[in-house]
Amino acid sequence: MSSSVKSRSLIPAFRLTPFGACVLVALLWAGIYLPGLGTLQLQHEEPRRALPGLHMLASGDWLVPRVGSDPYLRKPPLLNWAIALSCKLSGGVSEWAVRLPSVLATFALALTIVGVAARRWLGLEGALIAAIFFLVNFTMVETGRLAELEAIYVSVTGIALVLWMTSWRQEAGSWQLWLLPAPFLALGMLTKGPTHLIFYYGVVLPVLLFGKNVRALLHPAHWLSLVLIVGALLCWAIPCSLAVSSHHPAAVWRFWWDQLASRASVESDQHFRLSAWLLNGPQTLKNFLPWTLLLPFLWRKETVAMVAGAIGTRPRDLALFRGARWGMVFTATLMVLLPSGSPRYIYPLIAVPCLLLGRALTVNDGSSIPDWLVSIWRRLNLLLLATVSLGVAAMPLFARGDRWIFLWTCIEGLLVAGIWFFALANGPQSPHVPPVNSSRLVAQAILSGAVAALAMMILATLIMPRLDSANKHRSRAVAGAIRAALPAGAQLWVLEDSYRPFWYYLEPEVRYFHRLSDLPAQANYLLLPATQTPALLQNPIWLNAPPKLIMQAVDNENRAYNLYSRNTHLQNSG
Repeated sequence: MSSSVKSRSLIPAFRLTPFGACVLVALLWAGIYLPGLGTLQLQHEEPRRALPGLHMLASGDWLVPRVGSDPYLRKPPLLNWAIALSCKLSGGVSEWAVRLPSVLATFALALTIVGVAARRWLGLEGALIAAIFFLVNFTMVETGRLAELEAIYVSVTGIALVLWMTSWRQEAGSWQLWLLPAPFLALGMLTKGPTHLIFYYGVVLPVLLFGKNVRALLHPAHWLSLVLIVGALLCWAIPCSLAVSSHHPAAVWRFWWDQLASRASVESDQHFRLSAWLLNGPQTLKNFLPWTLLLPFLWRKETVAMVAGAIGTRPRDLALFRGARWGMVFTATLMVLLPSGSPRYIYPLIAVPCLLLGRALTVNDGSSIPDWLVSIWRRLNLLLLATVSLGVAAMPLFARGDRWIFLWTCIEGLLVAGIWFFALANGPQSPHVPPVNSSRLVAQAILSGAVAALAMMILATLIMPRLDSANKHRSRAVAGAIRAALPAGAQLWVLEDSYRPFWYYLEPEVRYFHRLSDLPAQANYLLLPATQTPALLQNPIWLNAPPKLIMQAVDNENRAYNLYSRNTHLQNSG
């Protein structure tokens, strides 16, 4: 049995066990992803992801996603379904409920790494390091807390890769090898379409090539898995296209094809910019910080030799390590070189370097890792811990009007004390741990995660509330001003010229229209874009009873909208 699989003591009173590793991952996840989850209002694309879910709850139509009254078919509906279910189960619509599916998906992949990869490949310490690296990097800390596609997309693809890689290493049967990841790849199809298969096969194919096992692709289980994966999408897409356009469903399919083809074409919604394209590579490396600095260890000869000759190594270990490594590099390079490529397209690969680093840092008890890595890592951790400790101590000074600030300061102060105890107990002076081994690396990874969690708590307590209230033209404030000008419970009719984020905060008493002739007689309150108002007011439908201007609202993009009221019945002009 490999010594990297055995549990070791990090401090005298703590012994790493499977249950303890899961608890550690859960605590770090909760500390990083839950604080302030509902503090900041929805922004950017988040309202566009949430609006179809709200429509599903209100209308009972879970088949066709809609933004406003128009079908929104640019993405499959899994995230919309998840948001709708989250709001329903949590008892109401809120930013917290809308973002909850993303943070739960992130947690699911971290637990899969510890629960599956620990037993079948990395060992407990390697899996814990990999899970922490996944939870604590720029990409996941940013996207894992947003109501966006990326968190779910990354997580289901990552889970599928963990299941396939560990099954292949153990030489599991072909049915398990291909069918176990299939449900998660099917969920990926329902999240963002088939592009995640590029990353899945971008790792699977090189591993099979290095392992001289390409014939596994010809097994019926593989073809059945593809049927299940594609079939999941078709089970939604076919009835959806018929519901949207029963007479011309082919037009819906052409739209979907154009959306997919635009990813690899210069002729997309955005013009090609050479400067942005040249930065794709550096930004991709930036997104994996701080662990980008450790990626060279994957290419050290000593690391590869240790992977090949470690105690308990299986015949496929080296092929898995090399294949996943080269597949990660090749696929990432291909995606950043696309004319319309973007660093975010590579997010589904992010679990792979985490897994490989978990293996490289702990193989043979970390004996291939140079002494200076632990020393530098520990010094950086202590510097960051001292910084966040000062931040906790200063919290009462910067939030004097918050009656809960002293309670939060006491709680976070206790956490700081515990983390300092852990950091000092795992210092170089400790006689309980040899100078260099994987246990000391695990301790530093845990410390990095704990520091990140503390920093996020400070951010949620001090910074987020101020950011949320700083701009009076943000979506929540704009919608609140409009609602305040209306009678309680009044239904608002919005001219649907183009999607605007503040629509989310107008729900649920809101309806949408495209033409004035679409308005029913009981539509008494209208919201019109200021740029279109003069032309709309010239419409003969108003006759001699023009609407009355109540107020003008300006959103965060400096677009003005006029709120009108009318109490006369429209004359239908056809």
